[in-house]
Amino acid sequence: MKQRFFLIIATLFATLTLSAKEQPEWLKKAAIYHIYPSTYMDSNGDGMGDINGICSKLDYIKSVGFNCIWLSPCFVSGWEDGGYDVIDFYKVDPRFGTNEDLKRLFDTAHAKGIKVLLDLVAGHTSDKHPWFKESLKAERNEYSDYYIWTEGQDMPLPGKRWVYNNHPRNGIYLSNFFPIQPALNYGYYNPNPANSWEQAYDAPGPKAVREELKRIIAYWCDMGADGFRVDMAQSLVKGDNKNRDGVQRLWRNIFEWYNTKYPNNIMLSEWSNPKQSISAGFNIDLLIHNGIGGKVYRPLVCETSDKMVPTTCYFNPKGEGKIRKAMELYTQIYNDYRALGGYASMPTCSHDIWRLTRMNRNTPEEQKVAITLFLTLPTPPIVYYGEEIGMRNLEYAPAKEGSVSSRNRSACRTPMQWSTERNAGFSTVEDASKLYLPVDNAFSFPNVAEQESNPNSVLSYVKGLLALRAKTPALGVEGEWKYVGDMDNPYPMIYARTLGEEKYVVVFNPADREVSGSIAPLGKRAEWVYGNNPKLTKCKTSNEGHTFKMKPVSVAIYKIEN
Repeated sequence: MKQRFFLIIATLFATLTLSAKEQPEWLKKAAIYHIYPSTYMDSNGDGMGDINGICSKLDYIKSVGFNCIWLSPCFVSGWEDGGYDVIDFYKVDPRFGTNEDLKRLFDTAHAKGIKVLLDLVAGHTSDKHPWFKESLKAERNEYSDYYIWTEGQDMPLPGKRWVYNNHPRNGIYLSNFFPIQPALNYGYYNPNPANSWEQAYDAPGPKAVREELKRIIAYWCDMGADGFRVDMAQSLVKGDNKNRDGVQRLWRNIFEWYNTKYPNNIMLSEWSNPKQSISAGFNIDLLIHNGIGGKVYRPLVCETSDKMVPTTCYFNPKGEGKIRKAMELYTQIYNDYRALGGYASMPTCSHDIWRLTRMNRNTPEEQKVAITLFLTLPTPPIVYYGEEIGMRNLEYAPAKEGSVSSRNRSACRTPMQWSTERNAGFSTVEDASKLYLPVDNAFSFPNVAEQESNPNSVLSYVKGLLALRAKTPALGVEGEWKYVGDMDNPYPMIYARTLGEEKYVVVFNPADREVSGSIAPLGKRAEWVYGNNPKLTKCKTSNEGHTFKMKPVSVAIYKIEN
């Protein structure tokens, strides 16, 4: 009881401390570009993307308007879950190059003003990791308690994550996702003395794992990494309560060390509960398709049934979406993370989420309307590679390296499309069967070379919008956000971005019909500053307010003048 009381007091104190935390200056102006290394750029013609390929495209990345890249896992892996089954946390996988290549990427990117984030798989390893191989031995050693093992295999245990085996150690182990991903032992929030495997937070095993995690972080930060996106960040402490007090305590311990040693570095969390993750110390929480964020992301962008069958989302030309619950929740999330001093960013998609084109957003105008949402929210924008040119979600892509769980994740991991040359300019390999995944086989597929010279392309649109955001403080992270449209008649959807005397409204109509909507007066005049076409939108201002007439599939940003 006394231990629980002191934990609550420590939690409250840490939350108050973190709420006053100042973010690194570079993060306030960051635009993040997420890269899946296996399919971004192949520099040596073997059909596999690599680090030197990424390095060769840094000028392109900067030209679009991104100043930070986040790489999906690039460490030595068993490749049974897309790199999330790590065998060596201290070594780049040979398919991508060497540690020296990654160091060169850090240095080259920094010289161009680009930060680099790595993906940290903190919760588990591959079952082929040397630590795990040691832990499964019958005799005790320094790695015996790095993982969660029972004593004996004859007890029924709840959940589907326990893995029975024929290893020398007489026990079963807990996995995090696939059976080949044994969970690292960070302890239990409230261990049951009757269960020998439920070790306390400060037991020797969990303490050793925490220190190992710090060593991994320090190794890459000392080499030049600017931070990490942390996989399954909320799952490390087992048996946690609903508020995740156990894992919050763990991360606060990590951040007390991390923020002192690397004050200009950041961490993003795969948590999707900003109030918890930012309280724990993360700079950015990712609002994704699960967790609390799923109640915002899915209704807006990719609403699906439990069987992953598309239903109706807001950004769909059918124009049948509902947004009240999503906008009310986002308003709450926004207020929470602003009070805590962090950010909650909604990525366009990721290596795990459908591309924006999946939900009947096939035309360039439909894609422009949808991506405007992600580039005008009050958080650092995060764009998955290829979204800036409207790459298709390739449903026919074969399952690859554990990409199938409840859906085929290979569909959003196909090669970046650079040109109309062989293999879409991704690789010079002559035998297409050697490509990591097939390229888009459409007769006319979106690619960088064609879009760079087309002022009406999705790429040109994204470049222009990122440039506008960069020079307009009200559209950045420090500008306030407020929904000002009619939530029950959401076509058009309208929100305001303001900072001091600067006022802007962003107006969306993804529907294939003309719509109109009015808001209360914010000023005396509204000037169109950006959108997919000024001729598609009209704004009339009167004493009663502003009325927007939006033609089908249109978006506009208006500056409000007093």
